[in-house]
Amino acid sequence: MNYTGPSTSFDDVIQHLRNKNLAVFPASRGRLVKLAEKLQRKVNRLHWNAVRSAGWQVIVSEQVVEGPLVLRHIRESDRRVLDFGGYESVLPLQLSALGHQVTVLDQRRYPFAHPNLTVETADLYDPALRFAEPFDTVVSISTIEHLGLGGYGDVTHEQGDAAGVERLWSFLKSGGRLLASVPAGRPAVQRGYRVYDEARIRSVFPGIAAIHWFKKDHRLGGWSPSSAAAVNDTVYGEPTGRLPVEAVAFVVCQKP
Repeated sequence: MNYTGPSTSFDDVIQHLRNKNLAVFPASRGRLVKLAEKLQRKVNRLHWNAVRSAGWQVIVSEQVVEGPLVLRHIRESDRRVLDFGGYESVLPLQLSALGHQVTVLDQRRYPFAHPNLTVETADLYDPALRFAEPFDTVVSISTIEHLGLGGYGDVTHEQGDAAGVERLWSFLKSGGRLLASVPAGRPAVQRGYRVYDEARIRSVFPGIAAIHWFKKDHRLGGWSPSSAAAVNDTVYGEPTGRLPVEAVAFVVCQKP
């Protein structure tokens, strides 16, 4: 499925680039704000006219499946949830709004607040990091593949992903679950992240109960369910590019 076909208008695509989850508005609209807004509209118009003239394409990221997969697998009984690496995500707010007690763990301070939300700004590898109670579920979306590569100011560690998962596993209660997503395909280290086949996933994650595979037909295609056999040898269309990934594995791990 190609999202840039004749049935997709450029103006329609631009409308969908707006993030409907969050919006930022000025507290007051003085002369400076009005002038800046006027200039911004002109610059935006110039930018998108240039893109339209140069030719354009739409790429849908793996987030279109990752968030729904978490919401599908989260249980009502998961009272305490740890979201590791959630700084750029609205998922902690979504889970908090659904009534879960959510803790966001990230080296960068999560900027939003909710009565059900706690923020822990810390390094996952810090041995002093402790929580008063174990968690029912740990969620980690598009984060574990970066661990140990130093791209976010973290320490470099060849087996940083496995060490990180071991640490997250220790925060779970007995019977708890780890829900995580990682880029899938032929094993490789791209610019700042790892790509995993089934063998690599099973070497990193303990207690695997299920692996759900999703894949695009090509870089511009739409996402659909897939299989390990179809994904394991996938090589991305732009292997030197940072984003987006073209296949993803969603891993469900159950702690005894």
